[in-house]
Amino acid sequence: MIISTWNQPAAVMRTWVRVVRLGAVVPAALAGSFIAIMGLGFLPGAGLVGAFALTALLALMLACGFFEAPAARVLGVSRGLRPGEQALLEPTLRLLARVQLAPRQVLIRLVGTDGEPAVPIGRHTVLVQPWVMTTLYEGGLVTADVAAVIGHAVARQRVGPARTDLAARLWAAPWCLIHGVAQGVARALSWVPAGGVSWKLRGLLGVVALWQGFQPQGSPVLGICAATLVAVSYLAPWADRTWRAAVERDADRILATNGLADPLVHYAQWRDGSGSLERVHRIRLAQNAPTTPGRPSRAPHALTTPTM
Repeated sequence: MIISTWNQPAAVMRTWVRVVRLGAVVPAALAGSFIAIMGLGFLPGAGLVGAFALTALLALMLACGFFEAPAARVLGVSRGLRPGEQALLEPTLRLLARVQLAPRQVLIRLVGTDGEPAVPIGRHTVLVQPWVMTTLYEGGLVTADVAAVIGHAVARQRVGPARTDLAARLWAAPWCLIHGVAQGVARALSWVPAGGVSWKLRGLLGVVALWQGFQPQGSPVLGICAATLVAVSYLAPWADRTWRAAVERDADRILATNGLADPLVHYAQWRDGSGSLERVHRIRLAQNAPTTPGRPSRAPHALTTPTM
């Protein structure tokens, strides 16, 4: 169950987002560390300690804001904008700058995915799906549509704890790789009658591994580690979904109060269909909410009705 955070005070919202984010990041980072130890087991003790020391140093530097541009390209598997893409995106970036939602850096994913069209990474960077640029060029999207997509990513970046995002991605990289491969194998074997069932029953496998670890010929350490990895495969995705839902709500409010409600509504309807009813209702409520005295809403432009 996702707890509603739309009407919570800002301080409570920030605390809740951080707590839920820790529930997603910490288990994944611990699992990533364990997988890295297994993968680097061929190194001598000093080499293993040195590898972890270098990783910790790099993570600290990323958390302090250094090397975000190259790190975002590597961890996000992306590239910079080409001259033609920069010119195509220039009207969108000018529109976002007028409402103070322009990202400092926009990167294009090297391989398109089924995920969101734009996601934040690090403190000031946004990853955009390649099909967004193609559809914008072909006229399937207008400037306001892409502004809503990229501006929403920037808003989520400002709401969620972005300071340690790249450091967390670095530590969790081994786990994300294993989890992605496992999900890919599960999808590839979905046609096999027992393929999807085996992934859904991984909890039972974790219990069996834990039980075998405490048998006379078993290894308690391996049993506990295997059970922990299985538990993380449940906990981390749940916490990540809960965190994303909480951040999405506040990001919706930010865009709605800055003149981007209409394209955001069209995007939500296009993406979620009838499942967007409650989200669209919240966006309209935020759009029509009375302005706080002394803080006028920034909506200095009329947006073109988008076509999704």
